[in-house]
Amino acid sequence: MPEKAPDVVVSETVDAPPEKVWELVGDPARMGEISPECYSTRWLGGATGPKPGARFIGWNRKGLLRWPTTSTVAEYDPARHISWDVDVVGQAVARWSFTLEPEGDGTKVTQRWVDKRTAIAALVGKGRTTDSPSHNREGMARTLATVKARSEGRAG
Repeated sequence: MPEKAPDVVVSETVDAPPEKVWELVGDPARMGEISPECYSTRWLGGATGPKPGARFIGWNRKGLLRWPTTSTVAEYDPARHISWDVDVVGQAVARWSFTLEPEGDGTKVTQRWVDKRTAIAALVGKGRTTDSPSHNREGMARTLATVKARSEGRAG
């Protein structure tokens, strides 16, 4: 049985204040604007924005493959930190987060993916990608490059 994958952490320094960066990363409903994999999200159960316990559905793609995920906001500290757990059949399989730290006149933005899958879920997940950590690292680097470009007023 596969073991849990190591955490994936990617950081980027952005020449913009945390409040400006937060506009892009602080609300999962905007992931479709910055992610190469998630192309749309919608709040569930009457939620209208991020707060602990709020749930949302995200639609993802990789090549021709399309799949939805349901997530629950776990932590929310405006302009500093947000995390959410991705659930499959009621079981958290991953935690995604963004953390912002002032750095000079800019912001260090860190995106983290934590594998929370059971061994069986990790085995089933092999059908989507053969190497989740490297796949996620590549997507996270692209996400942060887009966040940097947009926060700094460049196309992205």
